[in-house]
Amino acid sequence: MREAVQPTFRSSVTRLAGDDATAWLRELPALEAEVAARWNLELGPELPGGILASVRAVRQADGTDAVLKLAGPGDRTVDEIACLRMWAGGATPELLDADESRGAILLERIVPGAAAIDADVEHVAALLRQIQLPDAPPLRPLVDVVRRRLDRAERDGRASGARLAWARRAVERLEEDAPAPVIVHGDFDERNLLTCARRGLCAIDPLPSVGDGAYDAASWVHANRRPGRRARFDDIAAALSLDRGRLRDWCGVVAVHG
Repeated sequence: MREAVQPTFRSSVTRLAGDDATAWLRELPALEAEVAARWNLELGPELPGGILASVRAVRQADGTDAVLKLAGPGDRTVDEIACLRMWAGGATPELLDADESRGAILLERIVPGAAAIDADVEHVAALLRQIQLPDAPPLRPLVDVVRRRLDRAERDGRASGARLAWARRAVERLEEDAPAPVIVHGDFDERNLLTCARRGLCAIDPLPSVGDGAYDAASWVHANRRPGRRARFDDIAAALSLDRGRLRDWCGVVAVHG
């Protein structure tokens, strides 16, 4: 059983989940031990990147490495599980087991699993085509998710004034003339794109919703403000035959909410 939760993970869960985080963090080591015993897992080290979920390396009874993800308060595990089942280990890790009631997901371990910071645009476009299926399970509308992200950016002091007002108007425009909805990954940047020996490229940690797939492309273009945004914009717009005006608006919205 882990004796302490990593400080960076604790701070991110507390910031995003508020008071609900305290009890969940206190109970997390016992929950990990319970799930590990039920699925016959050997717990390994915590993996980086968890924001609203605890992510740990584990080993299964047959010696196969895997990843155990335990959802924190506010994390929509049901949506993630439904989409992972639809993707069936193509664009994303294979779902090995799941317990919605405990917020527990057992996933294939992606090898080598390095962050695909400079992924080729054709590989990125192919991955998005696999993810953005038209027959979505019941999911939140993307525009509702984006509005909440803008609200949180305002509360956190990361967005205000004319930029925030523009972003909210842009979302209204984008909603009025939206293309046919697809599954949207929802957090499609280089932190969640991994190199994979079997697939070449793999997307992890989806925050799925349903809406305009250009939002994922905009997240990849923005790349947490990493240099090269103009080239990424041109490349992904061409690779996916995207409307450049819509993509530009989504890029602006992503830049505001971060």
